[in-house]
Amino acid sequence: MIAAATHTTNPLFSHSAFRRADGTPRRVLYAEDQTTSRIVTKAMLERLGFAVDAVEDGELAVQHASRDSYDVILLDIEMPVMDGVTAARSIRADLAHCSDTPILALSAFLADSTEICEWRDAFDQALSKPANSNELLKAMTSAVLFKDSKTARIPAKPSREDILQALRGTLPRGVWLRLAETAGRDMLHLVNCIGAAVEAADVEMTRQGVVNLKGLANNFGATDVAELLNTCLEAPRLVQLRQAVNIWINA
Repeated sequence: MIAAATHTTNPLFSHSAFRRADGTPRRVLYAEDQTTSRIVTKAMLERLGFAVDAVEDGELAVQHASRDSYDVILLDIEMPVMDGVTAARSIRADLAHCSDTPILALSAFLADSTEICEWRDAFDQALSKPANSNELLKAMTSAVLFKDSKTARIPAKPSREDILQALRGTLPRGVWLRLAETAGRDMLHLVNCIGAAVEAADVEMTRQGVVNLKGLANNFGATDVAELLNTCLEAPRLVQLRQAVNIWINA
């Protein structure tokens, strides 16, 4: 029988950046035998918006990982029954569904390079113990981005929504918005460059502009823009091209 893990979320942080696209909190499995440390770290994780399953040893962590899916696994190194290193290696070796799940180590011995060498292969990163809120925030941000980059899947012939979803899933919202805004400006600039090259009858500059714009449009799923580049670039077509870019920017 698997012991019940304490599991709660903090409603005060429902708009956390660590929530999934559908609004549900990302899940963390956290193993720590010291009651005080477990309570404090669990509370900090909940403040970041995570749903936390907290258990007392490595064996319970393996059991919970075997029956459920988590976005991040956080294990103390020294625990009774089963230590964190053994638990991490067991999860890696035996649980295929955890292959892309980042496993973080909590240890008071990070200054001991010999100690780290003995178990660093089992973990994606290590966090000093006790961890303060800033250290925990940085570690969990890195872990979530790593998890998303591993699980994002784009079809062989991606649609605009496929690409946007993959990008949005691997980048913080603010970064994505700035990236999309920059891409839109670059596409409009390239349309103007193509127009100038066509007017100057510069075949090579026109070709290079088309190649650059098509690559940028395809990367960001602006399929209407890319398709217009397959036709003759006369003045009316350039107007349509500019309109298609503006539609993509405002979508």
